[in-house]
Amino acid sequence: MSMEDSGIVALYFERSERALLETERKYGAFLHQVAYNILHNLCDTEEIINDTYMGAWKAMPPTRPDNLKHFLSRITRNLSFDRLDYLHAGKRQALFVELDDCIPDGRSDMEDMWEAREIGRVLNKFLGTLDARDCAVFLARYYYAYSIKEVADQYALPVRRVKYLLSKTRKKLQDFLASEGVVL
Repeated sequence: MSMEDSGIVALYFERSERALLETERKYGAFLHQVAYNILHNLCDTEEIINDTYMGAWKAMPPTRPDNLKHFLSRITRNLSFDRLDYLHAGKRQALFVELDDCIPDGRSDMEDMWEAREIGRVLNKFLGTLDARDCAVFLARYYYAYSIKEVADQYALPVRRVKYLLSKTRKKLQDFLASEGVVL
């Protein structure tokens, strides 16, 4: 039986090495899948998982995450995409080609950083409008980087249905962004 998240976080605050063991026991397979979906390389994935645990160790304390799974997955995703950028400059963009009509191209100045944060805020608001299944399918594809087939398997849906749901959700996202004043 796995330990509750609050207990794991408490172990981090106590600086107990058991926190790392409990984190690996409860979330290791999940984090491994997230990293592997992005990197498609076992050696790099293992390094990222170790770096995730080190990042969690360094962040707690002072950070006390409300949702440990989400907190750890963000560390894993950021590290994985950083590694992917390093190994394959520009390849990270491939996953998001499907969202090109929804999310404006980024530049690299301060105004664009503010726009990216605003888009993130609006995107979170949009996700709150979706029903649970559509939101989960969208996040599995675009946040956790699962393939369409993996999403279909995970939610027991035909691949065609997943493609349709993602297409419909991207269209809703495009309309929602426009309604919120995000210029595409």
